Parts: sequence; structure tokens; C-alpha cells
Amino acid sequence: MSLTTRSPASRAIGAWLLLLPGVVASQPTFGGVTGYLPALIGATVGVVIALVAISFQWSMASWFLSMIGAYLIFGGPLAAPETMISNVVPSFETLRRLTLLVFQSWKDLLTAATPVGDLSGPQAAPLLAGLLVGALTASCAQLTRAVILPLLLPLAWLAFNIAFGVREAPASLWLGVVFGLEMMIWLVAHAIRSTRVANDVFLVRKSAGFSRLTIRVVSVSVVLAFAAAISLAVNVLPCHVDRKTPGPAAPPSVAMLPCYVDRKVLRDSLEPPLNMRDYASPLMKYRLYELTQKKEVLFRVTGMPVGGRLRLATLDSWDGITFNFSRTSSDFLRTGREIPWREHGDLSRAEVVVESYEGPWVPSFGSAVRVEFGGAQSIEQSRGFYFSRDAYQGLTTAGLRSGSTFSLEDVIALPSSPEEKAAMEGAGVGSARLAEVQLVPEVIATAANEWTVDAESAFDKLRAIEERFRSEGAYSNGEDNRSLPGHSAHRLALLMTSRQKVGSDEQYAAAMALMATQLGIPVRVVLGFYPSQPVEGEWMVTGEEAHVWVEAQLEGFGWVMFDPTPDRDKKPQTDTPKPKPHPKPQVDPPPAPPERIPERDLYIDPEQKETEEEDEPEDSGLLAALFLAGGVAGGLLLALSPFLAIALLKSRRCRLRRTRGSTVDRLAGAWAEVLDRARDMGFVVLRSQTRRENLAALSVSHPNVELSQIAHAVDAAVFGRGTSSPEECSRIWDEAEAAKLLLLRTQPWHRRILIRYSTRSLRRLPKATSASPSGLFRRRIWPKVGILNRE
Repeated sequence: MSLTTRSPASRAIGAWLLLLPGVVASQPTFGGVTGYLPALIGATVGVVIALVAISFQWSMASWFLSMIGAYLIFGGPLAAPETMISNVVPSFETLRRLTLLVFQSWKDLLTAATPVGDLSGPQAAPLLAGLLVGALTASCAQLTRAVILPLLLPLAWLAFNIAFGVREAPASLWLGVVFGLEMMIWLVAHAIRSTRVANDVFLVRKSAGFSRLTIRVVSVSVVLAFAAAISLAVNVLPCHVDRKTPGPAAPPSVAMLPCYVDRKVLRDSLEPPLNMRDYASPLMKYRLYELTQKKEVLFRVTGMPVGGRLRLATLDSWDGITFNFSRTSSDFLRTGREIPWREHGDLSRAEVVVESYEGPWVPSFGSAVRVEFGGAQSIEQSRGFYFSRDAYQGLTTAGLRSGSTFSLEDVIALPSSPEEKAAMEGAGVGSARLAEVQLVPEVIATAANEWTVDAESAFDKLRAIEERFRSEGAYSNGEDNRSLPGHSAHRLALLMTSRQKVGSDEQYAAAMALMATQLGIPVRVVLGFYPSQPVEGEWMVTGEEAHVWVEAQLEGFGWVMFDPTPDRDKKPQTDTPKPKPHPKPQVDPPPAPPERIPERDLYIDPEQKETEEEDEPEDSGLLAALFLAGGVAGGLLLALSPFLAIALLKSRRCRLRRTRGSTVDRLAGAWAEVLDRARDMGFVVLRSQTRRENLAALSVSHPNVELSQIAHAVDAAVFGRGTSSPEECSRIWDEAEAAKLLLLRTQPWHRRILIRYSTRSLRRLPKATSASPSGLFRRRIWPKVGILNRE
């Protein structure tokens, strides 16, 4: 098929090809081959809907319903598969979930840890955007003669996927090259077609096959396809997480390509909606575990690694009262079952069943690689799962409670053996940041310097503090009233100044962490569980197996565990000295009571009894309201965007007809506006019909609307010898606008909205004329291309 004859869908197909770079740009956000599906399906289905709707002359309501239907059909498997019946049939929960995702998926896409392909929900955002952009791009390509506008929509689509993507940009250079070549081919193809159509109109000798210029365009297309294939190959090759470095499996030729490029994206400017201040320090429950829940089963663990410890919380901030997380909410990112970060080490797999434990913290045996929830609340727990890479800490906003189950796959964190600790002698300070502490008692800072005066390296200082606590301290969980709970500044100062140091894991680990921090060593406090003896089979985790230990980062060895708590069978001494007697001082006898008690009002006003306390100003919720309003406004704008696009196209067409060209052209445009209103109402218009023929048909179907004056005035201006004045042109246009309004009022009220947003008048007339549809492009874009140029 030559370029002078083209199928009606050819421009839409070219527009669809322009959307493919945006599809490729969305893949790194979701990961894997399936990462292409949401954007690809959305853009493709949107283009198909536009082609079918234009071919069958659908109304605007049919367009809108088809877009909603496509979103509900494809959104279930892509964005909410867990709600579908047998993973095939959508349920009422699927419809409810997809409705909420119209507003929520944009937030989820930006605040979740990438890749988000394992999560349910974020896929709705590129699917929706792809449906909208695909339909608008294809409609613009089919219903208008524009050349530049169909290029702007794919450009906006590419920018959208970059802005909602990741900082590491796979094959970004190739994407730019491919998209630039596509735009060049689009412009060149339209220029060639403009020349061919004009030549076929004005020359006697018609086109006879492909010219050399056409062959060049085809050659460029082959190069483009080859470049796109290389781009996809580079995109799926394994690369290091550190960016800009090809993975070990990449061939040497790929190592020379720009695999990753850093860039600024929207997720860098947003903080995830997780407020860590809503969660109390898990270390505050330690006394509850070791006393109240001493014999209660908190978890049942199957597959416990040998020597492993079930870590519940990792804390590295102390405010003078309790240890807590120093990480802000931005360090806790929402993830799916697969944790995006992978530490090096041996993997363990375990199944955990929650018994009497209640809380948001998700335990693990080290750095979690995969966490999959089960039980009745598995969907809510999965949706609310967040993970901090730095703290190896996971939490679920839905909380864990009795009956919850989850499977763990971890890189195990084990205590160091004596041989390994012997190799650490002389190890220096690691690169981690220091724990955030304040209001440290002076006695702790003094003891840290005194106890480590003979130690040189960071490891030697930590071992000196550990051995000093274990040798001089005694263990008490508070049952004998010899040890107070907590690890505040007052409690730790009491521990350090007592004649005999008495405490539990909570006090010894907190004191050692503060001393190490004063020495400039990065440490953290870990709350967890481990048995006193190896366990075979299922491990019944009880409260008395709760422990607290210290981890310090040493150069070349990573995080190393230290246990400063004395053995639990090392009880405090009981031979306390008797207190010396204190004689009571002589005091004067009290005065005699009064003979009569003064009468007073026994009624006390409750309002007077209450003390006026100045509360902290509560959050007015303005920010949340703004986010909600923005989400609702964005969803409404997305839903109404097809209507807005049609209204803008019609308004622009009317404005150009009224202001562009000569007076005769503007008068003809007034009659064209009347005919377009009639076409939107269902009136059939052919290009071969004259104004008088259209007037006669309209007079039969709408006898109450006076149109003859407009048609006769336009004919007189077009075929008459005189020249119409601008005032006459303005009058005719005013009459045309009034006629359009009268035509609309002849219809029932419920059809008037459909008529206003109908796309019938935006389509080409059934019968083509000799005028080149690409003439507008030739006049505005390529004014120097001659209509007789032919190679």
C-alpha cells in the first residue's frame, strides 16, 4: 500500500507506537516482565476503544461506559487479584477495591518501596492513565488533522511514567533516542503524504510505487525497531542495586552501555503516610513479657534456624526515657511479599503462628527477604506491611494477633562464635551513624571512659564493657522487688551507682548502648526471643525467653552481637545491712481544735473543681483534608477528562472558524457550525451535498428552526460578486449561534448533554473531497515543501 492511500486506523496505530516508550519507562517501578503489563494493556485497550467508538459512531456515554468496563475487567487481575473468585471472576470486593484505587493507587505508587509489582493496588494508576492517554491519543489522531498534538500526548505519557517511576532509569538514553526517532518518522511520514496527495490531485501522472524517500523512511523504521529491541534487552538485564553498574550476568558489550541514570522523581519529595509516633516503643513491654506473660506462648515457630534469634524490634534512639526508632516514616516503605533489598548470607525459612502476642511489629530471624501473611486478616496485613532496610524491621499497620500466621524467609543474623570474636580483636568503628541519644547521665559517660581505659580498638572497648557488666552485675526480673522496671535516665543512673548492680536485660543492654555511644561506636538495642537450649521441631516461644542485647557495627564485620546481661541464675546478694535507728525529734503538741467550725458551702461546682490545663494544640487535620480533597478532585478530573477534551476540541474548532481566514471562509464556518450541531443530533451530512440540499433536509426535520437566512446569506457571500462586511459576518455568526441553541432545545433535556459531548461532528464526513486533509499540516508545519516535489 502506498503512502497516498492509507487505512483509517493508520494514524492511530502510529500514535500507539508513540506510546510504547512510556510503557517501557513504567517497567522499573513494577519489576520483571509483568511490569510492562499495566501500562501496555491500558494504552492498547484505550486505543482499541477509540478506534471502535469512532468506527461505530458511539455516543459520549458509550465511550465513558466502555472505559469504565475496561478498567473493571482488566483492573481485577492486574491490581486486585486477591479479591477475585478463583482468580478469574470479579467479586463485589473487587469492584469496591477498584473503585477505591481510582483515588488511592496514585499514593500507593509513590509511597511504596520499588519494585511494587508484588503489591496489589499500584497497578491501577498506570492502567487508568494508559486507558485515558491511549483513547485521547487515538481520538486526536483520527478526529483531527493535527500533527503536533498527537505527539504531545505520548510525550506527556512518557513524562508521567518517569515522574512516577524510580531514580534508577534503565536504558534512559535508548528511550530518548527511540522516542526522538519515532517523532521524526511521524513528521516525515506526514510531510511525504502531504506531497503525495497534492501530486495525485494536480498531476495527470499518478503515483507509481515507492519513491527513494519512502524507502529511506522504511529503512529508518527498521533501525528504530532494532534500537527498541536493544533498549528492551538492556532494560531486562540484571544490574546491581547500586545503579550504573551492570550485573555479573551482563555480557561485556552491555557493560559499556549506560545501564542506569540517576534522576529526580516524585517519590523523592514525598514522605510515606506512616507516622512512627503512633507506635510506642516495643521495649516498654519487656517487663510484661518476662513477668506477666512468663509462661504464655506468644508464637509457635516451625523451622527455627540453629542458633537463631527471633528479633522483634531494633532500636537506636534514646530520649532519656526509653529506646525507640530514630528512623522517620520515610525509612519505612510499603513493600509486597518480596522485600526489595537483599543482604548477603545464609537463608532460613520458617512458619510463624501468633498465639498471645499482639502488636504491629513483625518478627524475623535477621534481614527479611520474603514475608507472606496468612489467616483471616492476611489481606489487610499485607496491604499495611512496611519495612525498614536500615533497621531490619517490619511492621504491619493492621497488627498481629492470635490466629495470625506468616511465613518468613530471612538472611540469618547469628551470634558470633568464640573463634569469630577472636578474629575481631583490633576491629575499628563501622560506617553506620551513631545512635541518637540525649540526657545521658554523667555517671554513664564517666564509667565508659574508666572501664575502657586500657582498651584500644572499638571491639576491645565493647568487650571490656560487656565483661564488666557480666562480672559485677546481678540478674533480677523484679519478682523479688530488687529491680525496678524501665530504662530511663534515673533507672540507669541507679544501676550504675548502686553498691551492687541489679537489673535485667532491659537495663544492662540500654546502659551498654549508651556507654558505647559516648565512645563514638555505632550501636543499637535489639529486643527478641531465643531459648536457653536448642529446640528441635516446633518452638513454643514464651515470655520468659524474651531477651535484649546490643549490636555494634565494626569495620569489616558488620553488626556484631553483645550480651552484657549476667546469667539469670546470678541473683543479687541478700545480706543487706540493717538500717541505723533514728530517734524521733521532740515536737510541740498540736493546737486545740476550734470550738465552732465555720459554715461553708458544701456544694462544690464541678467546673470550679476541674483544673485548667493547657493542652497541646491538636492537629486540625487540614493536611489530611487537603490530601483527601486533592485525591477526590484528581479522580473527578480523570473521570471528566474525556468530556473536557471534547468540549475543548469543539470550542477550538468554533473559534478558528470564526476568527481565521477571509470573510467568506468565516461565513462558511458559521453554516458548518450549524451543520455540526445537527450532526451531533443524528442528522446525516455528506460532503457531496450542497448547502441548499442540507437546508431542505433540515427544514423537513426541524421546521420550527429558521435556517434559510443563514444558508442564503452564506451562498450570497460565497457565490456573489460583492464582499461582505465584518459587521455582516458577525451578524450571521450570531444567528448561527442562536440557531444552534434552538436546535438543541428541540430535544429532550436528557439528550441535550449527550448532544453537547457527542463526537459525531468531530469525525470525518463519509465522503472525501479532493481537498487534501493534510493541507493544514503542509501550510503550518512544512511551508517550504512544494506540492510538486517528487523524487
